[in-house]
Amino acid sequence: MKRLTNLTFVLTLVAIVEAIYALIAILTPPDMVESLTGWVFSADGQWITKLLGVALASQAWVAWTIRKKPHIGVAWGLAFYQFASATVDWVMWLLLADQGIFSNTTAQIGVLLAVPSHYLLGILMVIAIRTYNRQAQAH
Repeated sequence: MKRLTNLTFVLTLVAIVEAIYALIAILTPPDMVESLTGWVFSADGQWITKLLGVALASQAWVAWTIRKKPHIGVAWGLAFYQFASATVDWVMWLLLADQGIFSNTTAQIGVLLAVPSHYLLGILMVIAIRTYNRQAQAH
């Protein structure tokens, strides 16, 4: 349990998770996006998928870079993203259900895994940040 409240460990975990998402977004061929995700995109949507992958890779890089010497403001930003990402997923699923968002089984399983995992990462980030701050004040 102590490891799950260690900010270095949680930042490493965030870096790995976001790097995996980035690789999936960047390496998925455009003609496979719909079959893998259920997202029906125009050519612009294909471009946005790759751009999102680069943003996720940047986030992974930032988490990896600060893991040994955390910057609390940046860590809070990464925690915010975890909560916001999970919230956007389930809200969009509800609001756009009649438009076929996450319309295939793979996409639905992905969202069902992504939402709780991002909330969990966010919670772990908050706990780790607070633990880090308490330890810093004690010294």
